[in-house]
Amino acid sequence: MIEDELFIRGRMNELKDRYSIIGDIRGIGLLWGIELVKDRTTKEKAIKEAELIMYKCLEKGLSFKVSQGNVIQWCPPLIVTRNELNTAFSILESAICETCISQD
Repeated sequence: MIEDELFIRGRMNELKDRYSIIGDIRGIGLLWGIELVKDRTTKEKAIKEAELIMYKCLEKGLSFKVSQGNVIQWCPPLIVTRNELNTAFSILESAICETCISQD
């Protein structure tokens, strides 16, 4: 379980470094929150973008909940495999990328 947490934290940090829409990541074990913001300085919530990302992920087979309007609650099952985590990250990154490009 600790290995999965370290793996997820590493992948989340990679996404945060790559996409300015990710204002913060928080998590422990297999429960994670990805805060989406329009600007990292002002922390203005990216509500519209969070909804777009959620629906793009749903279309590709990844389901999660959005709370507070802009926080992706990501909680894979306890029996998740590394391959499934990689697939989930690919779907999430694709949706973030598509949303960020379409917003520019």
